[in-house]
Amino acid sequence: MKRTNGRPQWGLPFCFGGLMVSKALEEELDRVKNAMGEMKEKYMRPSQCRSHMRQTLAREFQGIVEGFVAAAKKGSCPHVKLATELLKPTRKSPSRRKGSAMKLLEKINQELSERERLQKEALEAK
Repeated sequence: MKRTNGRPQWGLPFCFGGLMVSKALEEELDRVKNAMGEMKEKYMRPSQCRSHMRQTLAREFQGIVEGFVAAAKKGSCPHVKLATELLKPTRKSPSRRKGSAMKLLEKINQELSERERLQKEALEAK
């Protein structure tokens, strides 16, 4: 049994030697890159990806619009269709269906107002 990094290593050293050597070389390469200032490229989180996409689109928006217009002038049907879709006015407020609680509240309010109206008519009739 041989010890590496404080952990026991079972098996014959020549069987796994190549694997350990390549890992050691990779770690050494990482150390050298860090010393030279070249960091390992990190993956972005989803929120960073969205932010990066928004910033890139904002920077290039003028060119994108000019490209759409140029393609539409040449008679490209998909570009004309997409341009007209983008130019449609947005809805002012989203249409939402009423929930069951809201429907019940409106029904109760209607019944109360109807009851008050009937009581008022009964008092006037006397």
